[in-house]
Amino acid sequence: AFLPAFAYSLKVSPLIEKINDHKDFKKLLRTRNNVLVLYSKSAAAAESSLRLLSSVAQEVKGRGTISWIDCGDTESRKLCKKMKVDPNSKEKGVDLLHYKDGAFHTAYNRAVTLKSMVAFLKDPEGAPLWEEDPEAKDIVHVDSEKELRRLLKKEDKPLLMMFYAPWCGVCKRMMPSYQQAATELKGKYVLAGMNVYSAEFERIKEEFSVRGYPTICYFEKGKFLFNFENFGATAADIAEWLKNPQPPQPQAPETPWADEENVVYHLTDEDFDKFIKDHSSVLVMFHAP
Repeated sequence: AFLPAFAYSLKVSPLIEKINDHKDFKKLLRTRNNVLVLYSKSAAAAESSLRLLSSVAQEVKGRGTISWIDCGDTESRKLCKKMKVDPNSKEKGVDLLHYKDGAFHTAYNRAVTLKSMVAFLKDPEGAPLWEEDPEAKDIVHVDSEKELRRLLKKEDKPLLMMFYAPWCGVCKRMMPSYQQAATELKGKYVLAGMNVYSAEFERIKEEFSVRGYPTICYFEKGKFLFNFENFGATAADIAEWLKNPQPPQPQAPETPWADEENVVYHLTDEDFDKFIKDHSSVLVMFHAP
């Protein structure tokens, strides 16, 4: 459907699909598998949301679809009723609902910001962004290489930077202690975080030797000195380490598992195929030391 003149005056993206008919909506859900729908009690109530969603639509073009249903419109009112959505009951007169693979998935309940909405539509079942956690308010969240360079150039205080991936379990377990330390050490030290999982950050990962997650780097006056590697650290541990930062101490080499006394048969390149062939049922753990 064509967007009304009102929408063009707001510079609403033509990528936002205005729907007012149930058949058209069913077709949209049938042909698109990742749809965020703005229901509004009126066109005026949708104004600020449409401005933001216009930018979101541009960012997720080809990966997600934004649709708008004005429940105050005579034609659309029936559609809203069929979908059992009443934006009048919402404080701002708008409701954001997500549909996945042709069916309702979830109400959008994350931060109403460009970054959060884009992240959601790129991965509707993924975890919220770290900065959406109110406990992480004292972490400096870095989004781009440009921001990282600027931070390293301007920051005089000692800086600890966690390079992480959103799916990383070790990162998630460490984040509460890391953000607690950021709050307790605020004004003396800077604790920052940067999601570098995306391929666009390959140069950053190469420069700071990010070969696993998290990789935590310590900087003074923009210069990288060494890594912090105590991933089981408490906030107190982090604070103590920052008082006298030291490079990781070499660890005593572990005894190879195959050299320990145990009942596990340790396969090698030489006997793997023969062992599997000679035994009808084998459970194999592929591991790294």
